[in-house]
Amino acid sequence: MRRNLYAAKLLVILLCVLPELLFSQAKQIQVRGVVIDRNTSDPVPGVTVALDVKPPKPLAVTDAMGRFTITVSEGANLIFRYVGYTDRKVKLEAKQTMINVSLTESVSIMNEVVIRGYTKRTREESGGSSYIITDKDIKDLPVSNVEQLLQGKVAGLNIQVNTGAPGYRGTVALRGVSGMDISGTTGEDAFLTPYSPLYVIDNIPVEADANSDFGFNTPGPGVSPLSLIPPEDIASIEILKDVQATSQYGSRGAYGVILITTRRGNSPKPRFRYSSKFFVNTPPKLRETIGGRAERLAKINEIYAMGTYNDRLKITEIPMLSDSLSSYYNNSTDWQSVYYGSTFNTTHNLGIDGGDNKFNYKTNFGYYKEKGIIKNTGFDRYSLSMLLEYRPTDDFWVNFTVASGIGKKNKGNGLGILQTGAASNSAASSLLPGPSLFQASTSVLADMSVENNNLSKNIRPSMNLSYSFIPGLRLTATGSYDYAVGTEETNTPALATTDLRAISYALNERSSNLYGRGGFTYAKSFNGSDHNFFLNTFSEVGIKAYQVNYSRLVQTANDQLTGPLGSSPFRSRGGGVLINPKRPLDERSVSYSSGFSYNFRKKYILDLTYRLDASSISGFDSPFAKNYAGALKWNFGKEKLFEDSKWLSSGALRLSSGKNVRPTGNVYSLYGVYRPAGDYEGTPIIGIDYQTIPNNKLKPTTKKDLNIGLDLSLFKNRYQFIFDTYRSAVTNLQRTIALPSTTGFVEVLSNDAGLINYGYELTVIARPLPNNSKINWIINANAALNNDFVTSLPGNKNQILQSNSIVTRVGRNTFSNFLLKNEGVYRNTGDVPIDPVTGLPLRTPVNATAFFKEGDPIWQDTNGDYIIDDKDKQVLGNSQPKVTGGLGSTIIYKAFSFTVNASFTLKRDILNAALASRLALVKDPFGRSVYLPLDDVNYWKQSGDISEFPNPFDFNRAAAINPFRVDQSLFQEDGSYFKINSVALGYTVNKNRISKLGLRNIRFHISANNLITFSPYSGPSPENVSGLGWDQSNGYPVSRTYNFGCDIDF
Repeated sequence: MRRNLYAAKLLVILLCVLPELLFSQAKQIQVRGVVIDRNTSDPVPGVTVALDVKPPKPLAVTDAMGRFTITVSEGANLIFRYVGYTDRKVKLEAKQTMINVSLTESVSIMNEVVIRGYTKRTREESGGSSYIITDKDIKDLPVSNVEQLLQGKVAGLNIQVNTGAPGYRGTVALRGVSGMDISGTTGEDAFLTPYSPLYVIDNIPVEADANSDFGFNTPGPGVSPLSLIPPEDIASIEILKDVQATSQYGSRGAYGVILITTRRGNSPKPRFRYSSKFFVNTPPKLRETIGGRAERLAKINEIYAMGTYNDRLKITEIPMLSDSLSSYYNNSTDWQSVYYGSTFNTTHNLGIDGGDNKFNYKTNFGYYKEKGIIKNTGFDRYSLSMLLEYRPTDDFWVNFTVASGIGKKNKGNGLGILQTGAASNSAASSLLPGPSLFQASTSVLADMSVENNNLSKNIRPSMNLSYSFIPGLRLTATGSYDYAVGTEETNTPALATTDLRAISYALNERSSNLYGRGGFTYAKSFNGSDHNFFLNTFSEVGIKAYQVNYSRLVQTANDQLTGPLGSSPFRSRGGGVLINPKRPLDERSVSYSSGFSYNFRKKYILDLTYRLDASSISGFDSPFAKNYAGALKWNFGKEKLFEDSKWLSSGALRLSSGKNVRPTGNVYSLYGVYRPAGDYEGTPIIGIDYQTIPNNKLKPTTKKDLNIGLDLSLFKNRYQFIFDTYRSAVTNLQRTIALPSTTGFVEVLSNDAGLINYGYELTVIARPLPNNSKINWIINANAALNNDFVTSLPGNKNQILQSNSIVTRVGRNTFSNFLLKNEGVYRNTGDVPIDPVTGLPLRTPVNATAFFKEGDPIWQDTNGDYIIDDKDKQVLGNSQPKVTGGLGSTIIYKAFSFTVNASFTLKRDILNAALASRLALVKDPFGRSVYLPLDDVNYWKQSGDISEFPNPFDFNRAAAINPFRVDQSLFQEDGSYFKINSVALGYTVNKNRISKLGLRNIRFHISANNLITFSPYSGPSPENVSGLGWDQSNGYPVSRTYNFGCDIDF
């Protein structure tokens, strides 16, 4: 019995030991390899290489070049792990000693690091709504302003690239309309005041709209600070949307916050990153024209068909029409080719970085040169930035940065963003001789020969300090000084002016912003990591200064001597200080902010923030702006119910609400504007400007937000969904009210307007192919639906006419078109309504005989007075888009990458001013304008015709009827579009081929930007319109860009 028991024990021991003995006898081999990023082919340092057993047995960690060396048995199973990447399992083959492993970046939204109140936190622990764009999403495309690269990539961020002028910005709005201010009185000249988000660059707030007033379509450089940042130096961009995410940025973050983080050093050895792009800009399809003999015959035929006997005789008085044998008038000049043409451009960027977690550094040099597709326009950028980061211990950290840039812009005729001179002069008759010094018009000479030199210089040094002397408690301090200088010098030669007097114009603006921030953060956990607390408290101080002055000298001695000596004192305008009511000369501000966060096992999260802002430009009755917000978040993916779920990777519900208060007053509204007012008995006096009465009772604009969100990651993060619904109510909006003449003033600023935005946003990120697929396919789609309506207007009014074609009415969308309603074209004169009282036909108020007849437009007589005038206009359409979004697709196969990005806008009404202008050109056959073909237009030709457009050739009645006025529903069209923003193809050279040359990486790429647009809109471009939906095709068209580039790392 004992022998049997002994034998059994021995057998058990042998069974337990034998596998270990067999394993120890397996052949051991040395395996070397490299771990790289699957998308970029860059080496990944710090990757843990382990045996795939339970639990995994670590063997090695990759070095700075992603290399590793391990000793394992043949056929071993390995697992590669690194934070931010998906685990990769590999089984070694027999006698395999070399292995290259590519890791796929994890796209889990919960693992992203977000910034809240200048501090970094994980999205899992934050209750706000935001979205992150990385440097990989904005590469390969040369642009003069980085905002263009965000179009269609973020749900709710509506970016319209509505101008092709180099160096200028398009329109940017986050979650709908934020204000009602409009500059200009006519549709063509009316512009929506920008309400852009606050930009924070490396923790320093920057005003993107700082130069929007001077320089937009007025004197001044007009270079945005964003145009001075090279995209190659950007590491990530985070867009903060809801009030919880933006609350600690105070009143400046009322319209959202966009955080830009530049690159940091991360290489044991100095690393050089050189990027170059060579691109060609081509004009869009230009309008077809009737040229030469065909134009002459068309004008003569129109005069014979629609003119009187005297009109026919007048032909002999117009040499351009009658003297076809003269070489001077026998031309077929293509004026569009005089102004528009393709250009070759380039950009280069060199970044030098290095260091580790203890000490790292970065320097970036950027150069960008773009010639505009309109001649005598362009933009050059020179940028230099530097960053030093020193962390001797985990308790102390210091960061020093300097960002500087020079923007040089050429605006041609000086009209800025619109360039209306080029548009009008390129519509000259083809019968006129081509441009030359003695024959061309002065306007053409002004466009081509004006010397326009605009410079914007900016330097922004900053320093950040952080010190922790108690575990969990960290003190922080930040200081920066932002100084900018803008100059414009425009010299117009004598031959380019109507009175042959040379003009020299100069403008100089200076701005500075001294900014300081100090505070502390405190983090504490109890009961292990069950209860986690975080406190972030800081205060801010800001001192801003701004001034702009100008001089204008007329009749200088010659075109070479531009002043200040030698000008005519009788015709010169001297100089002075320009007053910008929207930008005070000086401002002082003080702020205090505190944020508290609590979470239980990272499942249940509570965020609370409070901020107090005081500003020297606030009204006396409301000196402080009090902002607060709160958020709740439930990470339900961490519940036990989903611990072993195979389909749910993570999930969270978010709820946030709060209030943001923004001061609306300024030094001018509080105290008024004072100007020199002559003299009294020889003594100069200063008097108040009687345009706007001072109002120190202005209340701050208040914005109350509510946001509900859902974050979902499914099937190991292969499919991710971000959904938000929001409601934003804005009250105390600033508006201008007209005053009776008895007050002595023209107007007063009021705070009685309000509006509401509400909508839905959805973002979908998909990786449909498995992780072990040779093809990596990433799909990103987003869409946002926004509705807005007016809740109140000053003086309890029901509506306010903002311009001759834009109206704001309570209960409707904020900006509606105010138009005559078109109901067709009169087929016969007998169809024209007759006034039963007077017995006279329907007419216009131009004169008593301006009656309608066949071929004229049918406009609805709203008030029934049988006179068609502005009193018959109706509220129609919506100039703001209801739906915006985008679609992106990236396919990576081995060394190749292919990316397509698109954007779309739906349900937006546009006024087709281009078509109206095209039809109106034929109203003056005796004039010097070109004729455009109308073969594709269904216009009235003879009695009984059923047509869409009135008779364009009745030139004798055109002034009285004005059948092609833009402010009518005939020209209101659907402005929806789907645009292929960009297409890019990249190829990365095999590292084994270039390592012998001392190079780390070489990548070539080709791309096309603004490729094609699909739209029902019949005008040139549904995007090249103003923020108020007015077609700006008479402005600066958006070019198509073809690019070839190369990126080299060594």
